[in-house]
Amino acid sequence: MRANPQQDTDRMAKCQSPLSMLDQAEMIDRLVGRCVMRGGVVADETLLVITGQTAENLISLANHLRRLSHVQGRPDGMVKSR
Repeated sequence: MRANPQQDTDRMAKCQSPLSMLDQAEMIDRLVGRCVMRGGVVADETLLVITGQTAENLISLANHLRRLSHVQGRPDGMVKSR
Protein backbone atom coordinates (compact mmCIF):
# COMPACT_ATOMS: atom_id res chain seq x y z
CA MET A 1 0.00 0.00 0.00
CA ARG A 2 1.02 3.56 -0.50
CA ALA A 3 1.57 6.35 2.00
CA ASN A 4 -2.14 6.88 2.72
CA PRO A 5 -3.74 3.51 3.52
CA GLN A 6 -7.20 5.09 3.95
CA GLN A 7 -7.22 6.17 0.29
CA ASP A 8 -6.12 2.68 -0.73
CA THR A 9 -8.84 1.00 1.32
CA ASP A 10 -11.49 3.34 -0.10
CA ARG A 11 -10.30 2.66 -3.65
CA MET A 12 -10.27 -1.11 -3.14
CA ALA A 13 -13.72 -1.13 -1.54
CA LYS A 14 -15.19 0.52 -4.64
CA CYS A 15 -13.61 -2.11 -6.93
CA GLN A 16 -15.22 -5.22 -5.47
CA SER A 17 -18.60 -6.46 -4.44
CA PRO A 18 -19.02 -6.70 -0.68
CA LEU A 19 -19.12 -10.05 1.10
CA SER A 20 -22.35 -10.99 2.81
CA MET A 21 -22.38 -10.80 6.60
CA LEU A 22 -22.27 -14.62 6.74
CA ASP A 23 -19.28 -14.71 4.38
CA GLN A 24 -17.51 -12.09 6.50
CA ALA A 25 -18.13 -14.10 9.67
CA GLU A 26 -16.88 -17.29 8.04
CA MET A 27 -13.74 -15.55 6.77
CA ILE A 28 -12.96 -14.34 10.29
CA ASP A 29 -13.64 -17.83 11.69
CA ARG A 30 -11.20 -19.34 9.18
CA LEU A 31 -8.51 -16.81 10.11
CA VAL A 32 -9.04 -17.32 13.83
CA GLY A 33 -9.10 -21.08 13.32
CA ARG A 34 -5.50 -20.84 12.18
CA CYS A 35 -4.59 -19.22 15.50
CA VAL A 36 -5.90 -22.02 17.72
CA MET A 37 -3.71 -24.88 18.86
CA ARG A 38 -4.76 -28.56 18.93
CA GLY A 39 -6.11 -28.39 22.48
CA GLY A 40 -8.28 -25.38 21.63
CA VAL A 41 -5.97 -22.85 23.29
CA VAL A 42 -5.43 -19.62 21.37
CA ALA A 43 -1.77 -19.22 20.40
CA ASP A 44 0.16 -16.32 21.90
CA GLU A 45 1.44 -15.41 18.43
CA THR A 46 0.59 -16.65 14.97
CA LEU A 47 2.03 -15.96 11.56
CA LEU A 48 -0.58 -16.11 8.82
CA VAL A 49 -0.11 -16.23 5.10
CA ILE A 50 -3.19 -14.82 3.42
CA THR A 51 -4.08 -14.42 -0.23
CA GLY A 52 -4.52 -11.11 -1.95
CA GLN A 53 -8.26 -11.76 -2.14
CA THR A 54 -8.46 -12.35 1.62
CA ALA A 55 -6.55 -9.12 2.21
CA GLU A 56 -9.01 -7.26 -0.03
CA ASN A 57 -11.92 -8.86 1.84
CA LEU A 58 -10.43 -7.72 5.15
CA ILE A 59 -10.07 -4.19 3.81
CA SER A 60 -13.69 -4.27 2.68
CA LEU A 61 -14.77 -5.55 6.10
CA ALA A 62 -12.80 -2.81 7.86
CA ASN A 63 -14.44 -0.16 5.67
CA HIS A 64 -17.87 -1.65 6.31
CA LEU A 65 -17.34 -1.64 10.08
CA ARG A 66 -15.99 1.91 9.91
CA ARG A 67 -19.18 3.06 8.16
CA LEU A 68 -21.38 1.20 10.66
CA SER A 69 -19.51 2.68 13.63
CA HIS A 70 -21.19 6.04 13.00
CA VAL A 71 -24.60 4.60 13.84
CA GLN A 72 -23.54 2.30 16.66
CA GLY A 73 -26.00 2.51 19.53
CA ARG A 74 -28.73 4.28 17.57
CA PRO A 75 -30.88 1.16 16.90
CA ASP A 76 -30.89 0.35 20.63
CA GLY A 77 -32.17 3.82 21.42
CA MET A 78 -34.94 3.53 18.85
CA VAL A 79 -36.07 0.16 20.19
CA LYS A 80 -36.06 1.32 23.81
CA SER A 81 -38.14 4.41 23.02
CA ARG A 82 -41.12 2.32 21.90
